[in-house]
Amino acid sequence: MNPTKLKQRSLLALSVLAAMAGTPVMAEAMNAPAAQPDEIEEVTVVGRSVSYANNATEESMIKQQSSMTSVLATIDNLPGVLINEGDTFGSDDWSTSISIRGFSVDLDQQQIGMTVDGIANGNSNYGGGAKANRYIDTENLRAVEVSQGTADIASRSHEALGGTINFTTINPGSEELLTVSSTFGEFDAQKLFMRYETGEIAADTYAWISMSTQENSDWMTHTAENTRDHMAAKFVSYMSNMDITGYISYDDTHEDNYQRI
Repeated sequence: MNPTKLKQRSLLALSVLAAMAGTPVMAEAMNAPAAQPDEIEEVTVVGRSVSYANNATEESMIKQQSSMTSVLATIDNLPGVLINEGDTFGSDDWSTSISIRGFSVDLDQQQIGMTVDGIANGNSNYGGGAKANRYIDTENLRAVEVSQGTADIASRSHEALGGTINFTTINPGSEELLTVSSTFGEFDAQKLFMRYETGEIAADTYAWISMSTQENSDWMTHTAENTRDHMAAKFVSYMSNMDITGYISYDDTHEDNYQRI
């Protein structure tokens, strides 16, 4: 037998076997299902800018104050907030100071912003300015929001180096309502308050108007004559894509100055 022919036949047989062995592998690869593309789960993150520390009064904190108490006293129990007033009723604005973590509003400084329903009220110090207690009766107060730390650029007050205090008033009710209250206390203290809620006065528009008068003497000699006459009104109109709110107040105060306690 020719050795050359035997070698060729062996090579041919090996080639055929290799081809037969590779055929099922190729067929299996062709029949395998196509790989599915990787799916990436969508994650949505929603956030809003806030100050370093925010606190807000609760209804119980407002109710523990008498109707003659200044609205400033409602935040005295919040962490980092200190209110000093000349007497229990806050009648003497000259003696009043507000401190939030080292920043103050007093006779010489105005480092804390103060707004009413989100609207700036100008300066808050005694000389040429007014605090929220000159704009709001305690009976008309809904809540107080205290933002501690330097306020962001969206703050509506130019005094916001040490934070912002936002006093919000109650919204008018949907039904007609008359509220009358009277308060009497020590140091010749007395107050008469009335608020009339109109109900719906136009399409989805509601309003209220309030009046009050109060007086008290000082706690030392009972000779001071502190009086305050206050009027305020608010309306809210609910529209399809916005709400329109208006607030106006008038305050006539006579105070005798004495040192803070």
